[in-house]
Amino acid sequence: MDLMKCSELPHEQLCEEIRIAGLARKQALDSGSRADVEMAESVLDWFLDELADRLRRGRVPDTGAVREDEPVPQ
Repeated sequence: MDLMKCSELPHEQLCEEIRIAGLARKQALDSGSRADVEMAESVLDWFLDELADRLRRGRVPDTGAVREDEPVPQ
């Protein structure tokens, strides 16, 4: 996947990429390859940064998102 196009991914796809990157990190940790772990963590961090940026900008998915006129659960 081209990381530069990550910002164009729909929310659900971005979350799936984060899940896959997390699994790749786990496999790298299990294999003991430091280079693979660093690469997997770099990719995972990139996707997580994109998600964090979206949330800071208020770009949340329509499904399940709390609208401004709805009370926030306590």
